[in-house]
Amino acid sequence: MSHPLNVRMILTALVARTPLYLEGEPGVGKTATVETVARWLDRPLVTIIGATRDRTDFGGWPRYDESTGQVRLHPFPWVQQLVDAGSAGILFIDEMNSNEEIFPVLLRVLAERYIGDIPFKGDVLAAGNPEELSVAGLTLPPPVANRVIHYRWQTSARRWADGMRKGFDTLMGDPPPLPSEEVVRARIAEARALVAAYVERNSHALLRVNLNRPHGPWPSPRSWDLLARFLGAAWALGMDEEVQALGVQGAVGEEGLNFLVFFRDLDLPPVEEVLADPKRLPAREDAAFVTLMAVARYVAEEPSPERWTGAWRVLGYVARERQADLAGRAAHDLVELYKSLPGPKKARLPFPREEIQSFKALVEEIIAMTSGGGS
Repeated sequence: MSHPLNVRMILTALVARTPLYLEGEPGVGKTATVETVARWLDRPLVTIIGATRDRTDFGGWPRYDESTGQVRLHPFPWVQQLVDAGSAGILFIDEMNSNEEIFPVLLRVLAERYIGDIPFKGDVLAAGNPEELSVAGLTLPPPVANRVIHYRWQTSARRWADGMRKGFDTLMGDPPPLPSEEVVRARIAEARALVAAYVERNSHALLRVNLNRPHGPWPSPRSWDLLARFLGAAWALGMDEEVQALGVQGAVGEEGLNFLVFFRDLDLPPVEEVLADPKRLPAREDAAFVTLMAVARYVAEEPSPERWTGAWRVLGYVARERQADLAGRAAHDLVELYKSLPGPKKARLPFPREEIQSFKALVEEIIAMTSGGGS
């Protein structure tokens, strides 16, 4: 994709539905670019300036409701605009690090999409200046910092000069075709399986607060999930490795470098290719294990008969041609998925009696271990 890096990062975050925090000096075009991307995608944009708000702006104001005889909190107009925009809306919190009074209310805004007690369905972007250049000289407190993907704004003299000559909107080009929600969910499912495999093998990486820079990115269960969503969306959009790497490091910091090495060494095939031809399963056991877990997650995202049958065909191939224990965890996850489905959905899926016999003992052992029976 030939669009500027700043645009590619914003677009990926919007498709991933992950809050993105743009950090850069004043006057480099953060706000203008966000406004341009919103126009480009034809999405309503609601902008608030952190420096001019306080926490009551997020909670609403009390007003007596004659119809109920009760005092209710009514949202401010900007909140109502965002709610009315639905899932197409974008909330842009500019100068987010300029007012410590709003930090507590941002916790639910960023993680749960709640403004006070009012839910909204749109996406969140934010921007701020470096500590030494911000309005109040503030950094993000760790609970807020761990709810966003951090991105250091990039400036280019050549692109700026082109924008001055031709107009900055002309640098955007045409909007790229956006992937369907089904494709995005599938890629995010693959990314979740990859992240789970990495953290399972490197348990120390699950939670590591960076005490030297707690206002930046650091690994936590929440930020690993942000990473998976951003990475999956980047795959769905066909984004380059630079966007993927910046999103990974923007979510979990330096630990992201180790994750990227792990990911690149595995050289994983797309799940659809493996479902179509089980022989595409990687020869390396660790890569094969991660791919099989991605297959199970892919089915869980949408348990259609086609995905279900294809997944068991792959697991059956592994049991016949390689070793059953390599796919034991994936088989267990599929069995548990089957048990959890409501009757009508379960009735659509043919039960793989022949294939599951290869994993019966392994699945029973895994169930015993996870329920405490194997301790």
